[in-house]
Amino acid sequence: MFKKVYQWLSGAPSAKAPTLPVGGIFGRMTPESLCGIDPSKMEATEIRSALAKLYRRHNDAAGSLNPELREEAEQMLEAIVHCREKYVDV
Repeated sequence: MFKKVYQWLSGAPSAKAPTLPVGGIFGRMTPESLCGIDPSKMEATEIRSALAKLYRRHNDAAGSLNPELREEAEQMLEAIVHCREKYVDV
């Protein structure tokens, strides 16, 4: 018990919960797959609405106090901007 309290106070990671680097397998995904769009099967209006929905969700998360959630939201916002510039704002 004292070991757990010491780890908690010192900020040392627990042996049971290994930390994974942000990105993981998602770091190798394309912006299109991150956003869940398929340009070959979707029209521009469908892509626009899907990206708008994702933007609202992740823009709210970008102001989170949780640093992991905030970093994930920033990565998603970058992917959304990339897809919007490539497929919607042509």
